[in-house]
Amino acid sequence: MSLQFMNTTFALNTKTRNTAFFVHYGENGNLEYSFDCSFEKNTTGEISISPYLCINQIETSFRQIDELIGHCFEVENIEAAYEREDTFYIFEHEPLVRYTSVIKEIKEDWVRIHCEGVAIIDGYASPYTKDSFKLECWLPIITSVSDWSKFNL
Repeated sequence: MSLQFMNTTFALNTKTRNTAFFVHYGENGNLEYSFDCSFEKNTTGEISISPYLCINQIETSFRQIDELIGHCFEVENIEAAYEREDTFYIFEHEPLVRYTSVIKEIKEDWVRIHCEGVAIIDGYASPYTKDSFKLECWLPIITSVSDWSKFNL
């Protein structure tokens, strides 16, 4: 599973705690989740980069983890992504322009995520440079610190 970005495929880095799907119960007893994806270095054009995607806490009305299957979350503009502190790292952390994420499947301790949108490549450029991305991957589900040992991390 991988990330398509800047006409390049980036493999998911599964050997780090920087790649995971985090689930916990919020104050109201409903599930909340977030996910981080770290990618292996690859060369696009003349540069080598290791992208990193961070989607912060998403509140739901669900009580059981299986209810998350099919859940779609969307951020429609850069202001909302900036407020949520959802970021895409290329040269530094930049807010996303927009994105949609969908929980496609859950099997045992793994979740399959589909996420696509537009990320800023260089926020200092005027106007800033951006490109679309598409991610399809399986992430380990982390509900507590003890879960890391299931994945040898």
